[in-house]
Amino acid sequence: MATKSRTFLPIENSLKMRYLEQYAHAVVHYSSKYNSHCSYSYAPHNLVGKYVKYPSYGDFQEAYFLRSYGKWWKTSSATQKDYRPQDFDLLGAEDFITLEFGSTVVPREIFIYEVYNPGAVIRIWGRLKIDPKWHLLWEGFPQKCAPKSRKFCPPLRKINCLINIIRLEFNQSHLEYHTAIDAVLLSGYQPETTFQSEIIRHGLTEVKFNTPQTIRELTVGDLEKRTKNQGDVSENLEPVDCFCLLPDEIIINIFHYLDLKSLSRCAQVNHRWNKLARDQTLYQNISLKIYWYLVDTETLDHFQKKIVNLKKLDLSWCNEHQLYFHQRLNYDYHLKLQSIIEGASKTLTHLSLNDNYFVDFDVIGKINQCTELVDLRLHNSFNWIRCPLDKLTNLVSLDLSLTYIIAQDLIQILMANPHLENLNLDLCEKLVLVDQIVETVAMFNKKLKTWRSWKSFYFTPDGIRKFGLCQNLEELDLGWCLIDRDPGDCLLSIANGCKRLKRLILSEWRGLSEQLLMPVILSCKELTQIDLIGIKTITADVCENALFRLPKLRLLDISFCDGVRQSEVEIWRQQYPHITIQRSCEFIVTDYL
Repeated sequence: MATKSRTFLPIENSLKMRYLEQYAHAVVHYSSKYNSHCSYSYAPHNLVGKYVKYPSYGDFQEAYFLRSYGKWWKTSSATQKDYRPQDFDLLGAEDFITLEFGSTVVPREIFIYEVYNPGAVIRIWGRLKIDPKWHLLWEGFPQKCAPKSRKFCPPLRKINCLINIIRLEFNQSHLEYHTAIDAVLLSGYQPETTFQSEIIRHGLTEVKFNTPQTIRELTVGDLEKRTKNQGDVSENLEPVDCFCLLPDEIIINIFHYLDLKSLSRCAQVNHRWNKLARDQTLYQNISLKIYWYLVDTETLDHFQKKIVNLKKLDLSWCNEHQLYFHQRLNYDYHLKLQSIIEGASKTLTHLSLNDNYFVDFDVIGKINQCTELVDLRLHNSFNWIRCPLDKLTNLVSLDLSLTYIIAQDLIQILMANPHLENLNLDLCEKLVLVDQIVETVAMFNKKLKTWRSWKSFYFTPDGIRKFGLCQNLEELDLGWCLIDRDPGDCLLSIANGCKRLKRLILSEWRGLSEQLLMPVILSCKELTQIDLIGIKTITADVCENALFRLPKLRLLDISFCDGVRQSEVEIWRQQYPHITIQRSCEFIVTDYL
């Protein structure tokens, strides 16, 4: 017998509601941005209000740009490896942005105005600002789209819930270049009265169906009775539980291959599985990033009772579920987070708290007790400035990008960690004494392989020259660091000292010339990626030398290099098909009419 499917009844058909279309009112949070603090070019806040450039297509400063694209970023030795590979995201979400809208509506359509390299949006979430519960409105695999603007309107899940917060998740790893969005439009039905809002919010409008007996679902008892009446020979066969024949060690070993959600389900099967699913070896590595929308104080408490020898913990993104009114933090959650870190201080080796509101002075203090840490990720955790991490002496990878770390504290960290290999300081607005930091690295961090300080504006050529003392450097990101200064011969020092260099980013070094860049091309034969975005003085001769003389080169970005003609780029792409030559599409104007 078939069961009768419940028909979805839109709430607007039952209540008198007003149809409303609205653009984003404010930006709540984001994991990636291209702009610096003092600039609105490519900024997340460009998503506030109506679209400006759509339906034109191109590289517009008035749109919101994501920082990364393609596979290039994942090949870096500094990229965070999965702490728990079993808990992977099938859609591969890499970044997110959360937007607030001025009016509360029952969502029916969402329009995303993509104006450059569309196809990166993979999920859309929604919730009410005063309600922590998130609703998944749509998800889908990343798309390969034609190079033209697009008003993306995926089919939303049918719900009768109120929302005024939207969260977009992105996977841009398949894109050839940066993706950009001009605006987000939310359309739906707005309650006309407070009473309507309350009954919708509490789900009091849902219709309850009285299913007739003739179409009810079959129960196990019904099946057993039918089988007995039919004289089925299988009635004499007893069910066999194959797992009961396995020793505990084998079952626990099988459990090691399961994600956390599957482990939780296994714990509900029977008493034996419940006991085995609580084995402490299953929870040495915990990654809750993909479950960010479920993580709350009870979740942390649940795992704290299981962990005895915690080694790796990833709570990135696990914060938006815990925000109260006016962005106030959940005090209980905050205390529980500190308690977990403190309890694992003797064993924790990897800790990732990226994009987390709860990282403040108190949490930093607990992290400082984790003396075995080798990998620490605090990207975009901005509720702290002073950083007493003087007790950490075993760090290999440290990500402080988009934080307010100051030079004095960072220098202390560098002096205490001679094994440091990867350091990320992108968009650290408070770092002023950058030259002294480089000098400290040259003296105390001889093993450093990766340095990132994208858009750090306080460099001098003397400070950059000291990178030549870092002989193990493989990746050097100095994009936007010398916008208005003459670089002098600082690249000569890097060319002489950094023979292992594989990745070099010199975006917007406006004083850079062919003569100053040639020593790097002639000496650093391991180079696979060079970024020369926005350098007006770069000529075709420099590009041809790089393409011809660097046998391992795979990426050359010469976007906005006015000294290079597009016709020359097309010829090089035919001559060197194994090398990706990036050339940003500045704009394609489309008539609005």
